[in-house]
Amino acid sequence: MSTEHRSVRRWVVRGTATAVAVVVAAGAVTAAHAIGTESTPVRPAGRLVTPVPADAERVCAGSALRLSDESGNDATTASTVGSSQVATGTTGSTVDLSTLEPSTTGGSDPQLLTAPAGDRTPQVAGSTSQSVSSGDLVGFGAASCDDPGQSTWLVGGSTETGRTSLVTLSNPTDVNATVDLDVFDASGTVQAPGTTGIVVAPNTQKVVPLSGFVSDQGSTVVHVTSSGGQIVAHMQESIVRTLTPGGYDVVSGGAAPSRTQVIPAVVLRGAEEAQRGDDTEDAAPVLRLFVPGDRAARVTVGITTADGGGSTVNATAEPGVVTDVALDDFPDGRYSFTVTSTEPLVAGARTTKPTDDGRSDLGWFASAEPLGDRVVTAVAPGGGARMNLVNPTRTDATVTITSGDREQEVEVASGSTATVQVPVSTQLVLTGAEGLVAGVSYDADDGIGGFPVRPATEVSTPLRVYP
Repeated sequence: MSTEHRSVRRWVVRGTATAVAVVVAAGAVTAAHAIGTESTPVRPAGRLVTPVPADAERVCAGSALRLSDESGNDATTASTVGSSQVATGTTGSTVDLSTLEPSTTGGSDPQLLTAPAGDRTPQVAGSTSQSVSSGDLVGFGAASCDDPGQSTWLVGGSTETGRTSLVTLSNPTDVNATVDLDVFDASGTVQAPGTTGIVVAPNTQKVVPLSGFVSDQGSTVVHVTSSGGQIVAHMQESIVRTLTPGGYDVVSGGAAPSRTQVIPAVVLRGAEEAQRGDDTEDAAPVLRLFVPGDRAARVTVGITTADGGGSTVNATAEPGVVTDVALDDFPDGRYSFTVTSTEPLVAGARTTKPTDDGRSDLGWFASAEPLGDRVVTAVAPGGGARMNLVNPTRTDATVTITSGDREQEVEVASGSTATVQVPVSTQLVLTGAEGLVAGVSYDADDGIGGFPVRPATEVSTPLRVYP
């Protein structure tokens, strides 16, 4: 089936579901007045409508970017450095990989994962990773492959001297996407020309430097919204400390504003050593918060490990400004952060680790959404890959992780975190994960990174249509 037909059918299914919902609501009112009486109730006739199965699609972040070509010229266009590795999984028969085209601002060669429809709409999942070492761009990055949508929160980035943050906007649909960027920093909302009405052509990616809107700001959050075509947004950040490379990573989209946020997989390693030397102020680990409302939030952060260790941090987040909460004096380990707040907010975490070559690497860790009972995922290659399972529910859970013929059961008590080693470059199926939150982290000689495990994509289900 062609890409054109695939996208059209996908839009028709979603549009039909909305229209049917309206018909159902109107039909229910009509039936109550026109069909049956109290003494002789009559059930309205109806017809069960099953949406046509559609292909499943997700978009991966692509390769590392720098603002120049191979010769160091043309600093207005992003060019790729090396290539990322992709791991995929699906409930369907196969996963087809294709690449979205770059725009005039460049592109990261983002890969579109497509699981062709069968008797029903399949699930598709994936992640990417890359270890890069080219000039002043050195580090390890990982990211999830995500569903196209109309709203993405990117909690991360910096535009201070030596820091480059690039927002990538991928449009896998066959219609133009018109994108607005709401940019926030420690002073409030950034007012700058060019943040609205950004047109991303069909089946292309546009790269937008954050420094084009805000300069010399160490703490940023970007809310990406689109109309028309749906967008997958990521952010790439790279650091140069004076003349020394300071790391590279990809910021995945986090969970929507909520009074509870869970960042399931955070690596803290050698934080004190990473802060030695010049220009290392942003090497300190922080929890980044942003309250989009108009009231200050009282925040409690539960920081735990799989062995039961951890502590609690209290903070206040003022509305409309980005707040970085310092995470001092925590021993090395893999943590999960559970943020509870009096107001809806978004959250992410940044840490920095010394590497074997005497440099450092940064890692951005996004908040994640609760999973369903069964979810498919795949972990891209990388050193020290581990999965964190967090159980914020009131019931103990037993999660089964299946990879081919291999199964492992993981007990996750209520309110606790479990950390398990998982195979890379292969499909994983998690069952028994209802209400849990999961993330993957990497911790190796070349750096750190991680990404949230995405829940299954919501698909259209049969609906009864009443006359």
